[in-house]
Amino acid sequence: MVNDFADARPVYIIDALDRIVFVNPAWSRFVAPARDQAPDLNGVIGRPIWNRIPDGVVRQLWELLYSRVRAIGGSVFVPMRVDRADERRLIDIELSPLSDGSIRHVCEPVWCEARPAVALLDPCYPRDARSLRSCMWCRRIQVRLGAWEEIEDAQQTLAIPADSTLPRLEPAACSSCKQSLLKTFPARVA
Repeated sequence: MVNDFADARPVYIIDALDRIVFVNPAWSRFVAPARDQAPDLNGVIGRPIWNRIPDGVVRQLWELLYSRVRAIGGSVFVPMRVDRADERRLIDIELSPLSDGSIRHVCEPVWCEARPAVALLDPCYPRDARSLRSCMWCRRIQVRLGAWEEIEDAQQTLAIPADSTLPRLEPAACSSCKQSLLKTFPARVA
């Protein structure tokens, strides 16, 4: 963990009981919702990773990934979009099992690009009772059953203006990412 602390890449570790036991400074900066906001790390260490991952299909997929990583004893890579309001970001998360049943997560940036700010991703906008399903892996939004679009396109398709309140984004898994994740998992072993 000494090297993890100084690593420029975001790193975090969960123990055998799926509790977050380590985050490095790069992770703390990376998870901040906006560049100019300090991350809120109150209560992260010692808390279950499941506090950060919702119930449902998303959680089931992460549980499956964790059980497979622990079972095969080798590293795997999971591609994931982690956009900010003003930036598209793609990372590969390397999941590596440790001897005590812990899993080390290293977030390797693949690419990022600036974009005009997207209100739906801006944490400053208040949210109302409406919700939109957003794929946790590709960040596309479900616009109708079986149809997912990039967030900018979805905001137009669904005619969602940047009003005083916006719908909240509900983490989900689109069928493409779910199938891709399940099919390619064994082939993506390091």
